[in-house]
Amino acid sequence: MGPPPVVTGISPKEGPPGTRVTIRGEFLGTTANDLIGLKICGCDCLLSAEWKSKNKIVARSGPCKGRGDIIATTRSGGEGTSTVQFRGYHESIGPVKESAVWVEEAAPPSLPWGRRPMSPTAYTPPDPLGLSTEGEDCKFPEDELNELFPDGSGKLSDENFQPGWYLLEHHSNTSFEDLRAGMVFLQRKVESQKEGQLSFLKANTGAVMDQLDRLVLLKNMFEEDQRKNGKEPLPSLQAAIEESITLADSLFSEILSRKENADKTREALSLLTRHKFLFQLPASIDKNIRKKEYDLVVNDYTRVKNLFGNTDVKLFQKILAEIDKKIEDLKEKLHTRMKTMPINVQEQTKYIRLLISLNWEGDAAWIAITSRKDYLMGLMNKVKDHFKQKEEQESKRKQKESENEGPWSMTRAAWCGAACGALASELNALWPLARRYFAGELGGEPTAPQRHSNLKEMIIAAVEVFSEHMRECLLSGGGSVAGGGALPVDVLRTRLLANLRHLREAYDSLLKLDLPSQPLSIVEKVIFEYRVHGMVVFLQRALRRVKGLADAETWKVEQFSDYGAITILPHLLETYMNEALSSIHKCVLTSGRRESALLADGSEPAAQLLKHTQQILLAFVAVLRDLALQHDDEADFNNTSLSVALDQRLEDGAAGSMRGPGGRNWQQRLLMTGANAQYTRRRTLSNVTAVFDNFSLPKPTQPIQVTKDALSTLETTIAETYLEHKGDPLVGTIEPSMYMGRHKTDVETPVDDARPYVYEIINNLIAVHAEVDSICGAASSRYVRDICETVCEELARLAACAPVATTRSAALQARLEYTLLRFACAEHLTRKAENYLMEALAGIPPLETEEDKNRMDELIQGFKKRMELQLGSLNCNMETV
Repeated sequence: MGPPPVVTGISPKEGPPGTRVTIRGEFLGTTANDLIGLKICGCDCLLSAEWKSKNKIVARSGPCKGRGDIIATTRSGGEGTSTVQFRGYHESIGPVKESAVWVEEAAPPSLPWGRRPMSPTAYTPPDPLGLSTEGEDCKFPEDELNELFPDGSGKLSDENFQPGWYLLEHHSNTSFEDLRAGMVFLQRKVESQKEGQLSFLKANTGAVMDQLDRLVLLKNMFEEDQRKNGKEPLPSLQAAIEESITLADSLFSEILSRKENADKTREALSLLTRHKFLFQLPASIDKNIRKKEYDLVVNDYTRVKNLFGNTDVKLFQKILAEIDKKIEDLKEKLHTRMKTMPINVQEQTKYIRLLISLNWEGDAAWIAITSRKDYLMGLMNKVKDHFKQKEEQESKRKQKESENEGPWSMTRAAWCGAACGALASELNALWPLARRYFAGELGGEPTAPQRHSNLKEMIIAAVEVFSEHMRECLLSGGGSVAGGGALPVDVLRTRLLANLRHLREAYDSLLKLDLPSQPLSIVEKVIFEYRVHGMVVFLQRALRRVKGLADAETWKVEQFSDYGAITILPHLLETYMNEALSSIHKCVLTSGRRESALLADGSEPAAQLLKHTQQILLAFVAVLRDLALQHDDEADFNNTSLSVALDQRLEDGAAGSMRGPGGRNWQQRLLMTGANAQYTRRRTLSNVTAVFDNFSLPKPTQPIQVTKDALSTLETTIAETYLEHKGDPLVGTIEPSMYMGRHKTDVETPVDDARPYVYEIINNLIAVHAEVDSICGAASSRYVRDICETVCEELARLAACAPVATTRSAALQARLEYTLLRFACAEHLTRKAENYLMEALAGIPPLETEEDKNRMDELIQGFKKRMELQLGSLNCNMETV
């Protein structure tokens, strides 16, 4: 006794009855005869089993349902076990239902259970020898086979099957050993099928006997029927049918006769009704026209034409003539109402259809389209005339208010809204009507080529008139959003946004209509021009405000920066620019639907923005220049003594200075303007550039650079002007003071101090430094440096013109004075000024004795002690010589 079979794998794991299952495992039988039993889910499948090897069996599943084991039984090992399960399920499979199981084409033509092939002719049986058939290349010629076997065939299912034909056709090149192995396979298969059929009959004996009983019962019933009706039942059936027909005729003859009488009566009544309808139709037409039930009139007219249109009766013709006259009057009435505006599209379409139904001779739909176009043109002109007249009335009645508050702008804002609404509403009626016309829904001749071009010209003409009116309304004269120049920026923004909203609403309505691109581009251009206009208005407003900054200057110090005392002007410039650019960003910069970008690179609006920005900035420079160089109190400067006593306050002035606006004299205002110019160049322009960046506007590189150059030039002009009015008088006092009093040095007189002109120069420089430092702070060195340079130049000139010192005292006196001036102005001397002093000292004989040098040092130290306060105010850091 060998080991029992063990099933370890199946494929597939589920399927309906008849599924081809490949079973794999161990000890599945030594030969096909050794396999004596196979159950799948409890159903016997031995009859369909094909033993392949001791590890493989192929079988068909039975009518099982649910999960179950696969049990194989062999003579050598007995009943086996299974480690896997198969799941069976039932389903109805037809020609249009997909199957979850792939049934191979090599399946046998008939099975003990399950489905049969749909097309037996397409079935190709497997090779009975179990060998693979040869390809087409090795196939034996068919002509030679017909000569060898004239009455035979190579098909296994034919009665005249010839094995030789089959072998030559499919195995002409197969080796003898393979053919012998195939014969053994065929014998084993035949034996296994015989045993399988016998066991099948044994297992199903009851079912076979039951079927035989059924066949006997059917045979008895057929014989009984023949005895009763004979072998030919058709004559009796024909007689029964004829009898039924006769009976039916007798039952319905009376009904059919009554129906014929009813039809005659109905026909007579219908004739009377038609005549009554004809005679009453004129009155009915008048009644329905008064009630505006035109559809009933058309229906009645169409009906009467169909009934009596070809009549020869004189009376009927007379009535028809009267009806035709009424219909002609109705056509004229409908035509008039169709053209009378305003009228909604639905009602106008109704009149068009009525005219078409009444066979009106003209093209009603096209007339309606042209009427709407004419009405639109007249409506826009009417709107324009109305608001023009209203504008004139308001101008006469409120002329003063119009100049200050700008009511024209309010009137034209209403004009803009009315015109946009008229265009949008009328084109929303005209364009759909035209599209229906050209679609053939409203009759007429829409295929005429000139009609398309005419419609396009109508739309373009209407849109061009609208654009002209909007340009006149919004871009010219009193229609500008600026209105009066003094309007608050919030009012300007509100007006511009309101007008822009009206234009965009009209543009959006045209976009929804899917109009051609040409009229859309006309409206989009108007919107674009108005956006550019709004941008220019904000910039021009800023320009006007900047030009008026001269009146706003109070000379009050708002900030003391690194560049000196700053008034409110730079901050106002930054505020005005920020306000204008913010308005541009909020109101006009953002593009609407299908609108062009306002400030694209290289565009004309971008160039205008930079141009106006440059004008605003240069206007500010011009304001600073006017404030700096135009003054009415020159006497204030000229009458003020340059020499300031050491115990006198700088604010008082020697001769009593005259004060200008804000309590500032002209020199102080000049210095404050210079500080404003420098602060604007260094700080304000950078802030303006940052504002451009924050609002995503084109960088104002050129305007900023031009303005910086202009401010630098203005700063230079201010410095030269201050030097001219302050330095020249100071230099003019040096020569008279130098030779005033003891202008000659005695040989026997010892040198004990510098002459008074030195102290006067130092005191004048202190006065200038105090004035400049109080205004310019850290930036004051430029002005003091220039004046010191002028003083040194004058000293060098005087030294060159003076006779050479021939005595020790004269040399010591001159060297002492130049040395003291050089020491006092050390912090403000330029290289050029140093050279001037060195030239003056070079013309003085050097000190030869130690006594003179010690005397020189002694006098310098005494000067330092006496002038410590003055030198400290003039120089921040005092150094020794």
